[in-house]
Parts: sequence; structure tokens; C-alpha cells
Amino acid sequence: MVLLHSAQGRDWQTPPKGTSLKTLAEAEEQGLIEVRGEFQKRQFRLTTRGFSTVEHDRKRLAARLS
Repeated sequence: MVLLHSAQGRDWQTPPKGTSLKTLAEAEEQGLIEVRGEFQKRQFRLTTRGFSTVEHDRKRLAARLS
């Protein structure tokens, strides 16, 4: 979830420091992100499913805090 919440919109972006290739692969397998590039030049972006998952989670967290 940290990877998904770090995303700024749905544009291509670099993953946050410390994100492993395994984390990217798992999120991609679940259909939450798309990945392009190799090794240090990897980039990711949220899929429609990933974006809706993040929005739902943010709303849930906001409701819990209020």
C-alpha cells in the first residue's frame, strides 16, 4: 500500500527509494500498477484498478480519522 499511496496521479513516475523489485512485481501481478523500464530506470503508474483502490483506501482512512 505504501507504493500505491506514494503515487502522484496516474502518470509514469519512479518508485520511492527502498521499493524492491518484488514489491513492484506483486503489485503488477495484482493489476494495481503497470511497470516499464529496467533496473534503476524503472517507472510505474497506477492502473484504473489501482487508482480506485487508493481512492477507496484514502476515503476509508479519512473517515476513520474524523
